[in-house]
Amino acid sequence: MRKKIDISLKKEAKQQRAIATVAAIVEAATYILRKEGPAGFTANKVAEKAGVNISSFYQYFPNKEALLFHITQLNWERQLRQLTPILIQTGPEHSRKLRDFIREFFIIEAAEADLRQALRIASIDLRETDEFKALISKGADLTRTFIETAVGLPDKSDLDFNVNFIVLLVTSFAERSTNEGFTGAELIRQADLLTDILVGHFKIA
Repeated sequence: MRKKIDISLKKEAKQQRAIATVAAIVEAATYILRKEGPAGFTANKVAEKAGVNISSFYQYFPNKEALLFHITQLNWERQLRQLTPILIQTGPEHSRKLRDFIREFFIIEAAEADLRQALRIASIDLRETDEFKALISKGADLTRTFIETAVGLPDKSDLDFNVNFIVLLVTSFAERSTNEGFTGAELIRQADLLTDILVGHFKIA
């Protein structure tokens, strides 16, 4: 059995100096992940890049996995703040809301493509933790409810299948497109074409 990873912060930064220290560590770690990938990601290198003593690193993070989870959490929460206004919109214009959602999701994925790839490789063990599952559950629930409302199939088994399919299609397509470097108008064009396919197939009004 694999040993459980401790990914909880040792303590929360509350005073201004402590907050600045943690922010410097996160900024340094993010830079290293973007530029060097997981292979260059060590506690010592992060502390050196942040300009702090290694003891300051371990004052807040018990290990590099805890820092990875903290960065993942900050990144996920930022994305969710951007997507939530679209996901909770009311009204019958489901095709327009779906287009807004897919466009915004593609834009977010493009902005975070290099960091996302590094985090995905480096934090593979984190995905099985209770903390990680709890982190993504809110966004997953909001997205599922949004798509269920847009698709609106009466048969529950078909609904489950189609919601899962749409989520997989959108996330996979966005990841592939942004990994290949599509940005700007070309990325929006791809997002809109994907929306048109979904709207046409599921007859979303």
